[in-house]
Amino acid sequence: MQSVAQGNAQAQGGQPAAEVPFIVGTNVYAEPPFFTDVQLLDGNSHEFVHQVTPGNFLSGIVLDVTSAGGVIGAGVLAADAPWSVISSVTFEDISGGPILYPISGFAAMVKQKWFMPWEGDPAKRAGFSNTVNPAFRLRLSVEVRDTLAILSNTDARAQYRIRFTIAPSTQVFSTAPTTLPTVTVKGWIEAKAQPDGKDLLGNPISGIPPGMNVSRFVMHENPVLVAGNNVIRHTLVGNEIRGIAWIIRNSLGARIDLTDANAGPIDMRLDNRRLFKRTQTQIVEEMFRQYGDLRSGAITRDTGVYVYRRFRDPGDVQGDYWLQTVEQTLLAAELSGGDLGANAPGTMELLYDELSVPGLLDQHFEGL
Repeated sequence: MQSVAQGNAQAQGGQPAAEVPFIVGTNVYAEPPFFTDVQLLDGNSHEFVHQVTPGNFLSGIVLDVTSAGGVIGAGVLAADAPWSVISSVTFEDISGGPILYPISGFAAMVKQKWFMPWEGDPAKRAGFSNTVNPAFRLRLSVEVRDTLAILSNTDARAQYRIRFTIAPSTQVFSTAPTTLPTVTVKGWIEAKAQPDGKDLLGNPISGIPPGMNVSRFVMHENPVLVAGNNVIRHTLVGNEIRGIAWIIRNSLGARIDLTDANAGPIDMRLDNRRLFKRTQTQIVEEMFRQYGDLRSGAITRDTGVYVYRRFRDPGDVQGDYWLQTVEQTLLAAELSGGDLGANAPGTMELLYDELSVPGLLDQHFEGL
């Protein structure tokens, strides 16, 4: 890439100045929370909807959840706490259609931790608390990286929306505490700033993020998992798949791990070809191979969560490129559900991270 100084020197010599790439000319933009909601946990669900403040190019929304006033007593936290404080969250485009489809707080954590590992484990954030007074942050990123799938957020007449539901207390505590906490949720915007037309040396700066033509969708489905043989169809296909997470639950809603003996070899197929046939031990080993923080012990694998990763983290070159699918694609996993035991049937929640890529894409984006 030509440097700014070189571009300026050419301009002074009568040649056209080199255009500075958008990613070089912009900066990360942030501002104070654009909403604050306060709710005492009780036996009901409470939904909140907010318009996203327009301006710049939108990378995503951060939900900052804190709470106070709770007294644990004989109370017991639920297995998905503290993420279960948010029973549903969705990010909607300007027409009301979902970009981040409605998913639970736990699934949103899985999306951040395993589909964007460079954002870090939300359980390692400062202020995280899995106590009677839950506290955590969820980064609901739309941009993947380096403006890939970033959103234009410049029209005040057509605004994006964030919609979330604070759960009933029974989803946060399996046994009620002495005093339920009051939960506060704040939301703030993260964006890339609209750059100036020229830099300080007079070189023109590109005003359009090169990855803005790509659309990202995070969605899920919950097929039934029986105690016998299963063929789990992955029906939400038709785009480039960055990753699929399997979240295994029994009939009680508890997350459970598979075992080699009871799940058998897991056969993943794409139309008439096999993507892999691995035991769950091999799947976990592949996760360790692909995630440096997992190998180092900086993060741990969540019980019942298995990830089929199809992206390459620039900081960790392990990993495949995106999995191309069309609407007619048959994507399925064959496995046994013997680990459910008496608590059958269960579910195998399928969490997808997908990109809709129209036409050709800048090569440096491929596989991010």
